[in-house]
Amino acid sequence: MRQVLKRISAPILRKFFKSYLNRPTTYTYGDISIVVEKGVFHPKFFFSTRILLNFLKKQTLSGKRILELGAGSGMISFYCEQQGAIVTASDISQTVIKGLHANADKLQSSVEIVESDLFENLMDHQFDCIIINPPYYPENPQNESEKAWFCGAQFDYFHKLFSQLETRKEPGVVWMILSEDCKLDDIKSIAAKHDIVLELIETDKNWAEKNFIFQLKFLPAATQ
Repeated sequence: MRQVLKRISAPILRKFFKSYLNRPTTYTYGDISIVVEKGVFHPKFFFSTRILLNFLKKQTLSGKRILELGAGSGMISFYCEQQGAIVTASDISQTVIKGLHANADKLQSSVEIVESDLFENLMDHQFDCIIINPPYYPENPQNESEKAWFCGAQFDYFHKLFSQLETRKEPGVVWMILSEDCKLDDIKSIAAKHDIVLELIETDKNWAEKNFIFQLKFLPAATQ
């Protein structure tokens, strides 16, 4: 029944989102209020950001060096900073970067903002915690905004992400959220090729879908 309802509502929702999200809008979480630029992944309508925020409420963040990799609206970054973390927010999108700077100025935030394709401009950074809300639909993005949704027809995003994480030998914790709507087995298989295991630590179920928060575990490389 849930899948039937999603199919029926999808055309209506797409029309609404196209109209509503075609202009800057305000989003508030707690006492943090930000402007979400048009075309940017919007936490008001998609559950993953709020699920991560609720998860982070249960974590000790003060004093931690935190990276939000692919920050989008930046709400997670600004929330983590409010909790006492030292935060870096990165994204590949120039529109996102512009919006992050504008919101940081508005909030008088000290979040470090870095334009980067995954870790390319972050290689000299070390983090205690990395938070990832990735694109996961296996299609090739046709424009900048679609990079928030599509990971490439051959899961290019995940191949690059896991390769870079393997090279970094990340000492801190890495959390990633994924939906039941993505091809979880394919993503886990790509991770395994880089000696990374996705360990399920939390499940969130709502009327639309299930979301899973994974902690990435780095296995010792196999000896020859």
